[in-house]
Amino acid sequence: MINLKPNASGISLQQVAQSLRWLGWVGLCLQSLLGFIPILAVITAVLYNPVRQQQSGFSFGLWLAIFCLFILLFSIYWCFRYTRLANQLEVRELRPAKARVIQDLKWGLLANIGMMTIAVFIALSRVGELTFKMLTLPHGATIIAPNQTGTTVAQGALITPSNMIAIQAMINTIAAGLVGVVVALLLLYQVGQHRSFHE
Repeated sequence: MINLKPNASGISLQQVAQSLRWLGWVGLCLQSLLGFIPILAVITAVLYNPVRQQQSGFSFGLWLAIFCLFILLFSIYWCFRYTRLANQLEVRELRPAKARVIQDLKWGLLANIGMMTIAVFIALSRVGELTFKMLTLPHGATIIAPNQTGTTVAQGALITPSNMIAIQAMINTIAAGLVGVVVALLLLYQVGQHRSFHE
């Protein structure tokens, strides 16, 4: 068994590996849970959207949401990669250089910051659009909801359940990105405390 000695700061390579493994699994689980609604919302918007079928194409916002979804899936995979790096650190023959581990952590940090930025941009746009629709209603107006007898309302005058699901999906995406950023920053700090991985 390899004796992983602590360096001057008191943090051993074994502790770095444990942090990579533990935080990698925490990040993977939390991002997977938070990512369920965004993934479901994007798949639903792509497969079933009557407005899109009439327009025969994707809107710019939907393209951004799809791109954001791919970054989320990449980030979930990247958290799993942290656990594999932990296994490599514990075997001297497979141990990567410290610079490579830091580079991998920076990729994870960059991906999550990018995902949060896109999700915030989409959320600002969507919530702004819904706020504008609500502000166009006359002061004190009463909105009649459609029912089974065929009551009609001006299209776009209501905040529908699909609007709320979309907003929830954006909040979940931002939260998942925040989890990824925190995990990457904590791991960068831990790795930075150790001088060299080839002691």
